Amino acid sequence: MAEVREIIAAELKLTKVEPWKRLKGGCSSNNWAFKTEIGEIFAKIDSDKHGRDLLLGEMKSLEMLQSSESVRVPRPIKIIFSQNTAILITEYIKFKGLEVFQGELGQHLAMLHLRNLQLLKENADQAVKQFGFYVNTCCGKIPVDNQWNEDWIRLKPQVEMAAKMSGNREVETLWSRLEPKIKQLFHGVNVQPSLLHGDLWSGNAGETETGPVIFDPASFYGHHEFDLAITRMFGGFGREFYKRYHQLIPREVGFEERKSLYELFHYLNHWNHFGGAYEEQSLKIMRRLVANS
Repeated sequence: MAEVREIIAAELKLTKVEPWKRLKGGCSSNNWAFKTEIGEIFAKIDSDKHGRDLLLGEMKSLEMLQSSESVRVPRPIKIIFSQNTAILITEYIKFKGLEVFQGELGQHLAMLHLRNLQLLKENADQAVKQFGFYVNTCCGKIPVDNQWNEDWIRLKPQVEMAAKMSGNREVETLWSRLEPKIKQLFHGVNVQPSLLHGDLWSGNAGETETGPVIFDPASFYGHHEFDLAITRMFGGFGREFYKRYHQLIPREVGFEERKSLYELFHYLNHWNHFGGAYEEQSLKIMRRLVANS
């Protein structure tokens, strides 16, 4: 820890970097809050083989989310690379679980999703016109290829990883039947790129005394419905959250089936991280989508 303190002090030109408390969170990161002469800061320290991509992606995600002026995120300060270690520095925010500001977060998330869609209509030169992101990110510990393209469906790499790591042949068979049918789920829907959080489960959302805050993003420009899928998987988001969101972005025809498609990304990602029950949950969704398409 002394070495990390010295690195942070040198990079931020600080004389005081005192460890305050260790914080939980992250798949592989070592998280600390420090007291400094510029206030309390948060440091996410990662020496994992994908740590550089993970924290570089998170840094750019925070920058883009903050610049949207739609939803509060921890203010990114700097990312530091030292030998095999990456350190992401942000402001420290004291928060608790999301309770009182459910509706406000739903509204703010919709405003985030609408921002680029409005630019496409009103000032297209400043809008993002493709799907992808400026850098690769990590959803959990798994890198996500964010090359700019015309396709917002991000399932194939997760399917291929699940098949390779588990040896499960059914997932390949189901994917060969599902992939040609996916576009049917978007019949009549004009999908345009929105800036997304990318991993918005309840553990990545909270609130201060004045409003909601989201963190640990893995952002990209994709279909706005993608962000809603994981909010329903593990609970923590209430009726008011969805009510306020859909007041600004109403559900379109086929929303429920597409929700299952986007949930599949996260179930596959969890299968690739943790195995176990997520394997059968992933296959169950794929079987249902194949049968209903």
